[in-house]
Amino acid sequence: MKHFVINNFLNEENCKNLIKDVNQLINEDNFYKYHGNRNDLASSSLAYNDLLLGSGNWKNLANKLCSIEFFEECCDKLELDSNKFCTKNYFKLTSPTPNEKKYKIISNLKANMIPNRSLIKFLIYRIYRDLYRKIKFSKIFNINKKPLELLYNYAKAGNGYWREIHRDSDNRLIVFILYFNGLSEEGEGGTLDFYKLVKKDKNLATPAYSSCEKIKSIKPETGKLVVFRNGEDSYHAVSIMKKNNNFRHFIYGGFTLLSEKNPYIKNKSRL
Repeated sequence: MKHFVINNFLNEENCKNLIKDVNQLINEDNFYKYHGNRNDLASSSLAYNDLLLGSGNWKNLANKLCSIEFFEECCDKLELDSNKFCTKNYFKLTSPTPNEKKYKIISNLKANMIPNRSLIKFLIYRIYRDLYRKIKFSKIFNINKKPLELLYNYAKAGNGYWREIHRDSDNRLIVFILYFNGLSEEGEGGTLDFYKLVKKDKNLATPAYSSCEKIKSIKPETGKLVVFRNGEDSYHAVSIMKKNNNFRHFIYGGFTLLSEKNPYIKNKSRL
């Protein structure tokens, strides 16, 4: 499993300021809650765009992560040919149109809160956006390079959060996690664990623990960056968090192909 770790990608002061700015500028209602006790703010959301406008710390980090230099460094260390890909912005909109704003607002609402008429409009617009994306970034218009976009979530996770063994989604090429803090001394779990498949499993995208063997465990630490290539063997999980008196703050995401499946996932599994 191709991966690398940078222990001081961000310094401690940067991380504290990033957490502070989120707490001051973002309302809790803008977070999506799932995976037991994890709260996410997507980089493609209107709230995240407002965060970039209101925080120089977050703007600087976004520029660093979205830079060509960062993408090329990831490709070089993961033995990927960066010349086969080109970075684009499709989901992350700095100046959304009124219709795009409406779409994103409805995206953050629970389904039972959306009027039927608005829900129908939303579905039509979503189908249109998906078709437009597949055409715009297809091989017809992108002959030499595969378009991809850096998509990620800012997240804070507390006790009860965990993730099962899985590889990442079919479209994701490179995955990274950037920690803003570590866990409390008395806390348990919250580690990023890498696995290898040792037995046959009917679900190759999310195999059972009994079919896998842990090969590495990475502890969350302030400013630490972990990057790995998403492929057939990129199995990872997060051990359940217990007895922590703080949240684990981090960014999770990666470079995602906009119109096709990751070419390094060649088996028939889907995720």
